[in-house]
Amino acid sequence: MRKLVVLVLLAAAVGLAAAILLRQGGKSTPAVAPPRVVSHLAPGVVPRAGIYRYAQSGYEQAKAGPITIRRRFPATGLLVVSGSGHVVQQEWRYSKQHLEAIRERVTPEGSYVVWQRTRLTMVVTQDEAHAATPATLTVPSRLHVGQRWVQSYRVGGVHSVSRNRVTGRCGNGCYVVVADSTVTGAHPGTERDVTWENPTTGVTLRETIDRRIGGTFPYRMQLTLRLLGKA
Repeated sequence: MRKLVVLVLLAAAVGLAAAILLRQGGKSTPAVAPPRVVSHLAPGVVPRAGIYRYAQSGYEQAKAGPITIRRRFPATGLLVVSGSGHVVQQEWRYSKQHLEAIRERVTPEGSYVVWQRTRLTMVVTQDEAHAATPATLTVPSRLHVGQRWVQSYRVGGVHSVSRNRVTGRCGNGCYVVVADSTVTGAHPGTERDVTWENPTTGVTLRETIDRRIGGTFPYRMQLTLRLLGKA
């Protein structure tokens, strides 16, 4: 499941690159898969390691004063899953210029976020990674319609809150989860993620992301993902 990302990190990257965005920042290129995935996950921990391919459509847009850059995401994105023991890392490669990653500790009660990373290139590259404090429940081990839970934690000094609810079924063993998230601080932001989840495999089947960052350097991201298969 896609979780709340550190929106303020994206805003910082946009601001740093603002002076040269107009000329060179307007194109996304397809993500590149790693040559191999090194993983030592414990038996039964999901999702299992590997590279998953997703069809995707959408765009991201950044503004700095009178400058507006809008670029579409490539038609295909990648999810690279690795990890060790009961800690899983999910690395979403939306494009060569935009990567987001999360590490979760898998327990009998569910998965808990412990770390997040955002790397965004708009001419220059900003790469930020921080521990999540405290570790908070991202998805319970047993989903059911009507279930609700709240994540509240800090990453890099920014307070993030995500309100999650299971709104329905999407087939055998599939659940629709809606997450409404906020970040407070100098670059306030909101995000709504709607995901189609299969708890048995732990792999997101579909997802829509609607992200908005305010403040000095506004940022917008809209993206739709659909699982194509494992590479």
